[in-house]
Amino acid sequence: MDDFNKTLEYLYGLEHFGISLGLENITELCQACGNPQDELRVVHVAGSNGKGSTIAFLKGLLRGQGLSVGVYSSPHLRHFSERIVIDDTPITEAEIVELTRELAPIEKSIDRIVTFFDFTTCMALLHFARKKPDIVLLETGLGGRLDATNVVARPLLTMITNIALEHEEYLGSTLLEVAAEKAGILKAGVPLISGVWQKKVRDFLADRQRELAAAADFLGRDFRIRRAADGSFSYYGNELDLSGLRISMSGRHQQENAALALRALEYLALEGLFELDSASLPESLFKVTWPGRLQQVAEKPDIYLDGAHNPHGIRALEPELKKLAEGRRLILILGVMKDKRIKEMTARLVPLADEVIVTRAPLDRACTPETLAEQAAEYCPRVTVTSSVAESLELARQRAAPDDLIFLTGSLYCVGEAFNVLDLPVHQ
Repeated sequence: MDDFNKTLEYLYGLEHFGISLGLENITELCQACGNPQDELRVVHVAGSNGKGSTIAFLKGLLRGQGLSVGVYSSPHLRHFSERIVIDDTPITEAEIVELTRELAPIEKSIDRIVTFFDFTTCMALLHFARKKPDIVLLETGLGGRLDATNVVARPLLTMITNIALEHEEYLGSTLLEVAAEKAGILKAGVPLISGVWQKKVRDFLADRQRELAAAADFLGRDFRIRRAADGSFSYYGNELDLSGLRISMSGRHQQENAALALRALEYLALEGLFELDSASLPESLFKVTWPGRLQQVAEKPDIYLDGAHNPHGIRALEPELKKLAEGRRLILILGVMKDKRIKEMTARLVPLADEVIVTRAPLDRACTPETLAEQAAEYCPRVTVTSSVAESLELARQRAAPDDLIFLTGSLYCVGEAFNVLDLPVHQ
């Protein structure tokens, strides 16, 4: 398996097994290579939305304090190596080939079906254990309790960004059921930092932390932000009071994600991992970028990409999209996974558009454009079906005037396809 393309074939072949929640496979994989997860200082991050942005902010803040930071996240936009990054250096193709060669015999020896996420999580943990970054930021794939990343038994810190209904066939049909799955990452004595705002969910998490003899800090209760009219914001935490903060990422919700990262930074400094230099924080925050989130990628016409992929994400996007579209024609490109709450997403987004072009990512999980078109037609009279993101972008550009707005959203997989079609760089 010395050829990188063959290695990817093998890895993506595991993807056909789909989602199989449980810790048996990852536990067996990790045990066979010396339990690399036990050698790492981990911040474990779950949540329905905002995980990637929060991790990006925390990484930027930690890097600004002089620490080396490993990040495991998903999905990638253009290249598999985006999933496993240390500082500004993604895992190399040669390292992917070598680790796959090492882990493949173990995978084959396991009687159960080992999924793509099981395998790549073990790969990431092994890579980090060998490279030894100061801290690893670990993003859950789905849920928490049975997610492969939950093989980490003793993280430094847990974070739950927010809770919304999602993946109901796996996580449950109520907010509390989803919260119980996300809360599976909580560990005895390990603090929680959270952006959850619903009272019943917050109370549930606080009660769970009390049972585990661990602290729980919630945005809006234990630490706060205050927004200013000029677009800046202030942060009020345990150790820090900062005003005039600015971020380069668009969207009010990103200020909340930045606040979660600041509170995590405070906690990690109190643990003695580094001496906090507060003077560097405003610049560190402002420098943070995270691709595919309210990102402008072209002008005349303006083209924006956003990875909002469930109703909670769409609700956060909605006011920003209204502002962008004010006074001009909006061509909405929409592609969604079939396991999402499609009706609710289209009901919020499509009425904002003058024209809708529906599309799909090349995945079995993708909703067919025809099905999506039926939903969209209830809210917009002009809906066009395309079979690929490339086709949808080409058509949108043909139909758009220079002052129009083209906005693609509904799935990070579609955003990733757009990155490929437009040949955009992915900044870490």
